[in-house]
Amino acid sequence: MRHIIFLFSLLFTFHVFSQCTYDENCTISPAFPTICPAQLPDATVGELYNSDLTFWMPVQFEAEGFTVNFDQLVVTQITGLPLGMSVELSNSSMVYYPSESEYGCASVSGVPLVAGDYVVTVSIVANVTVEGVGFEVPYPEDFDLFLTVNPGSGGNTSFTYSPSSGCEDLNVSFEALITSDSYDVEYVWDFDNGYGSNQPLPPTQLYDQAGEYNVTLTTNLTSNVFTLNNFSINYTDVNCWGFDIEEACIDFFGAVECWGDPDLLIKVYDGNGNLVYQTDYITGTTASWPNMNFTLNNPPYTVSIWDTEEWDQLGGAQLSDNDELATFSLDLAAGDHSFNSNCSSGTYTISAESVNVQSIEASELITVFEQPDLETVLNEDLYVVYVDYPNAVSYQWFLDGEAISGATEASYIVEYSGTYFVEFVTADGCFGASIPLDVVKCDNNFSPSIFVSDLTLLTTDTEYNLDWYWNGIYYGAGSDINVNVDGYYWLIASDEYGCSWSSDTIFYQSPVIDDIDNDGIINSEDDDVDGDGIVNSEDDDVDGDGIPNDIDNDIDGDGITNENDDTISGFLFLEEELPSSLLVFPNPSNGIFNINFLDSKLNNKSAKIILRDSSGKLVFEKEINSSLNNINVSFLPSSTYYLKIYIEQVAFSKTIIIN
Repeated sequence: MRHIIFLFSLLFTFHVFSQCTYDENCTISPAFPTICPAQLPDATVGELYNSDLTFWMPVQFEAEGFTVNFDQLVVTQITGLPLGMSVELSNSSMVYYPSESEYGCASVSGVPLVAGDYVVTVSIVANVTVEGVGFEVPYPEDFDLFLTVNPGSGGNTSFTYSPSSGCEDLNVSFEALITSDSYDVEYVWDFDNGYGSNQPLPPTQLYDQAGEYNVTLTTNLTSNVFTLNNFSINYTDVNCWGFDIEEACIDFFGAVECWGDPDLLIKVYDGNGNLVYQTDYITGTTASWPNMNFTLNNPPYTVSIWDTEEWDQLGGAQLSDNDELATFSLDLAAGDHSFNSNCSSGTYTISAESVNVQSIEASELITVFEQPDLETVLNEDLYVVYVDYPNAVSYQWFLDGEAISGATEASYIVEYSGTYFVEFVTADGCFGASIPLDVVKCDNNFSPSIFVSDLTLLTTDTEYNLDWYWNGIYYGAGSDINVNVDGYYWLIASDEYGCSWSSDTIFYQSPVIDDIDNDGIINSEDDDVDGDGIVNSEDDDVDGDGIPNDIDNDIDGDGITNENDDTISGFLFLEEELPSSLLVFPNPSNGIFNINFLDSKLNNKSAKIILRDSSGKLVFEKEINSSLNNINVSFLPSSTYYLKIYIEQVAFSKTIIIN
């Protein structure tokens, strides 16, 4: 009988489209229930699946030596189907009557989400009548059907994530896709970054180190399965069962005497009202059925307790009606329970177990690319800033937050002081910026300007911090100073980075004074112009301006250059007093200067002329004969130059101006 039920259980493991068709050629001889085809074709993840199934239910057939009438089949539950697939039977009531039709069809359809070999469990109750016995017997049973779902060509169907790759620090969001109305769903995440979660929408995950991370999600589908383990009737009221013909009970003035006992049995009905379990009867006023172990998978369940009056010897005939002793709903909670009615009372035990119906595991790789933390490095020998990362696809250097035009290499030659850093993009598309570095670069070619305007010294380089010095002593600050004493002056310019530059040194001489020593004798007639007690002819510095006579263009300080001075204190006396002096005129000039050595002994000698600009740079050099009476340096720009002429072991110096 169980073999018969097994064949029919296979027929109803599938939900089908209402348009399913059956194959009338699906028969065998001798007659026996048959399924065509016996094996469903494989399904594929992510692809629509639909397959019809034909079954044949002969009304009568031979089984195990008996002629069997197949009256009714009830499908109580189908579990274990692949996620994404649905089942529909050709009869939506899930109750079949072979006497109405020997053919039926079913279909399994949908889009499976997870690959694997599936065991689909079908719970049924078959009601059959065996000729010669004459009454219907329900047989509950569970059967397994196997279905293979092959992997699809796409990614996993368990979860989504975004992004799949990126640069550190990478934030990735996840979402589980598998849900179920039929089962409890447990999510077990392992993000491979030291964290996990059990939520369908876990917190955003941070990946702060470069590398590959294998993220896995295990989705467990679980179900609480309740089982009716045993059932006991501990008391029955004789007034409810004892006065039928079968028990022959008589009440003698309150004392009941019976010649027979009730035949007790229980019937269990599922949530659809179908009879899904019935015990054999036990004759007695109490009864117990241990080890029932009936799975309660289609609640709610109702239990009826009966005293049956059907006579086996008479083919199920009965002389009186069955006596209902109780009807109540089972309490689906694990533990011991009791029931009590007017006609009976007793106990029953239910157990519960959480069953892992299916575990689905999926994994994906998260790729995190390196975003280097680079230092900005200064090569102090070459004054080049660089980053030790030559493989970036692009670079852009910045100075004080502003992009430097054309600075698109891994290194950059520093031109100015300031804060340098470089933005870069790696081969993996990661954007980064080096750590800013303060760099001091002092311009070696810069010299502050210095000008004289009457009693004022000034400079045009006003963007610097400016300090003035007189004869080595600090004199004042600012872009200009008022001068009240003759002497050597220069200035030092400095910036916020600590760079400093010194200007040329100039000798400042106050405007011409007719009587330098205030002795009442005008300079032109004074034998001691500077009043130092040394007569002019013996004084190395006639006018006391600190410039030795041999390099002073105005020896007596009267404002007339020596070349044009015919006073006794001026130039003309030099030929007598300073025969070794060098005469260069006109000065200033357009670049053509006459040269005359006052000492005739220096004529026709080998000489060397050297000319330097105000920064000390050599701009002209020539070997000459001392008898040469002029030089032409008009090709030089207008400026002040320092002339030196070397004859034998003697050096002559002169400051010349080209205008």
